[in-house]
Formats: sequence, structure tokens, C-alpha cells
Amino acid sequence: MNAELYAVLEPVHFLLEQVNDFVARKVAREVGCQLREGTSPERLQYRLTARLAKVMLSDIRDPGRWLLGVALPRWGCGLQDCEAGVIWRTGAACEICAEVVQDKTAARQREQRIAQGLCPEHGTRPGPSGRCGACELDDAMARPAPAVVVQQGVPDGPPRGSCGDCGVRILLTGRALEDGLCKLCREEAAALAADQGPADSGVTEAPVCSGRDGNVPCGREPLPSRSVCARHRVQELAGAVA
Repeated sequence: MNAELYAVLEPVHFLLEQVNDFVARKVAREVGCQLREGTSPERLQYRLTARLAKVMLSDIRDPGRWLLGVALPRWGCGLQDCEAGVIWRTGAACEICAEVVQDKTAARQREQRIAQGLCPEHGTRPGPSGRCGACELDDAMARPAPAVVVQQGVPDGPPRGSCGDCGVRILLTGRALEDGLCKLCREEAAALAADQGPADSGVTEAPVCSGRDGNVPCGREPLPSRSVCARHRVQELAGAVA
């Protein structure tokens, strides 16, 4: 065994002296392999010292087996810098190892609760349904609330429609059921019919718009049931709104 490997094994020299040459060579190969993989000599010495401090010397019945199986192997997770749950370079606790420990603790707790007939998640007694109250509450909170359907109410009273002339919304009652016109359009239609009167001869003249473009009569064809054309009807409606 060369001097470098022997120096690394300094904390356990007294145990190394108790093994045969075959085991000593296996120990040397293991130390050399870890050094080549990047483990520092200081880290190996710390590991050997820490493992030795946690065991009674009288409990080490087989020094070679203890060196190869307990003292030298790295304990921890797959992170190379993890040394028994502690990050070697920083000294901080390894988060991966902490999660593993937490998962194992939770698994043991679940097994204990199941063995005691308790809810594995909450540790409470199940109810008549076979589930504890906390589980049922969790399910109720996770279940989506039913969608509220809002029905649009139909207004009471007679049916509604639109005036066949101006398009305004009207109640379909009385004469509106017959002609489909609002009161204003009906009155204008009646006034137009009265103004036209009966024809003096058998020849019926084509009606013209009663509106005027300035001082000039319009002369356009009026709308049905109206005395004015579309242009002057728009002007009338605009004036009524204003």
C-alpha cells in the first residue's frame, strides 16, 4: 500500500493492522477508486473518523468487513457532493435526502394508521361510509359547484312586435293586431287617405311625396301608407327625436 493511501486511512490504522493482506489490498483499491472519482482525501478521512465515532470498538467483530461495508462507502443520495445527508462543500443539509427521509416517515405513519384502523391521510376514525370526515370535506371542496342556469324571464302582458312601417316596438293589441302599425303611423296613414280623397275621373294619378326640397315640391314616390318619400320620412323622424 502506497504512502498516499495509507495516509488517508490514518483514522483506522489500528483496524487495518488486524486484517490480512488480501483484505488490505481490497481496502486500498476502494480508497484509490474513490480518490480517482474525485473524493478528496480530507473527505475520506472525515468519513472514517465520523463512522468510527458512532460505533463501539467492541462491536467491530470483523475489521475488514466493517472497513469495506461501513467505514468507506459513501452514504447519501445520488448527488456526488452529498455526504450522509450534508453537502460537503457548503455544509448545508441535502434537500434530496431530506425529501427521502420525509417520504419514508410519511410511509411509516400511513402503515401505522392503517394498522390501527385510522384514516391513512388524517389519522382520524372513519365514519359509517368508511371514510373520515376530513376526507369527505376534502372531496366536497374539490368537487366543482353545479353551474347556475339563469333563465331569461318572459315579460308579462300581451305579445310584442315591431311596427311594420317605422320598426318601433309595439304591443300587439287592438288595431295593432290588424294592421301591425304603431299609433303614430296609423294616424298618418289615415290622414294621408283622407287628403287624397276619391278620384274625379277613372284615371288614378300616381301619388307623389308631399315634402318639399326648399321651395320646390319633392315629386318622389311616397312610402306605402305615408305621404312622404323615404328621405323626408327620415327628416321627420330626426326632427321628432330632436
